[in-house]
Amino acid sequence: MKKKISKLLFLILLASTMGAIPVVAEKVEFVEQVVDPQEIQFVEQTATYDDSEFYEPPVDEEEEAQKKAYEAYQKGVGFLKMKSYDSAMEMFKESLVYNPKLSDSYYNIAVICIAKKDYDEAYNNYVKAIALNPRDYDSILQAAKISYNRGNYALALKYLKYIPDDYERYFLAKQVMQDAQEQFNLQTGTIERAKISTANEAKRVIIDKFNSPAGMVVDSKGNMYVASYSDNAIIKVDKNKTKSNLLKDYLLEGPVGLAIDKYDNIYVANFDADNILKITKGGLVSIFMDRVAKPYFLYIKNDVLYVSEQGNDVVLTYDLSTIK
Repeated sequence: MKKKISKLLFLILLASTMGAIPVVAEKVEFVEQVVDPQEIQFVEQTATYDDSEFYEPPVDEEEEAQKKAYEAYQKGVGFLKMKSYDSAMEMFKESLVYNPKLSDSYYNIAVICIAKKDYDEAYNNYVKAIALNPRDYDSILQAAKISYNRGNYALALKYLKYIPDDYERYFLAKQVMQDAQEQFNLQTGTIERAKISTANEAKRVIIDKFNSPAGMVVDSKGNMYVASYSDNAIIKVDKNKTKSNLLKDYLLEGPVGLAIDKYDNIYVANFDADNILKITKGGLVSIFMDRVAKPYFLYIKNDVLYVSEQGNDVVLTYDLSTIK
């Protein structure tokens, strides 16, 4: 008796025949790969990048020194303007460490020495400035003035001959030159101390024994007043040539230029104290103008006081018409 094939069995057999369902699973073999270590090659990987951003150019030592010298010099100028002389001196000396040929530093060191009344050291630094810059006419003039105050008139004249007439402060140099020439002539006996001109019989009397005489004025009564720079005094000489101290006061510090107004008030260029003093006809002393950098020459005309301010290379004016 034939058995009937079920419908499910029929479908399975049909699928097997058409390959949809494998009758026997295929065997898969895994073969282990054997590698010889000697055949392994290692390739070193080198990283590549743009290193321009890490490049540092070589330092120019000379340029760096010049920069440091300039920075120290500028600090010195700032301290000098504030009259912080010790700090200014330190900065100027530091600038010379980086640039020994910086003539302006020597000049400013000399200015500080003048303020401290160390004239020998001031002179030495002016000479160094001149050696580095022979056209430093400010240093030449100052060296000449110190030589003059020392009584070395020949050396003062030697310095002054190098100052050209187009120098902006030539009128000051010319004044020192005239004084130095006159003193040199007296020193060498070129002219007599008292001389009578045969042309007009006018007497030319030389009054001696002044210590570094500078500015000079005459009042309405014929009395003469002389600024004695080294003695810090204003000396009065009357008609009989009798000398006396009009003023020898702590306020006087290196008096040079003098001027007198129509009321016989005397004005003093107080060079080392950086101010202008006023001495009234009655003898009262006061600071008339303060913070005047190295005043030197004074002149009055039409009630206007003219002041040459060497420290700032300018000429100041003051209207005297409103005061007596």
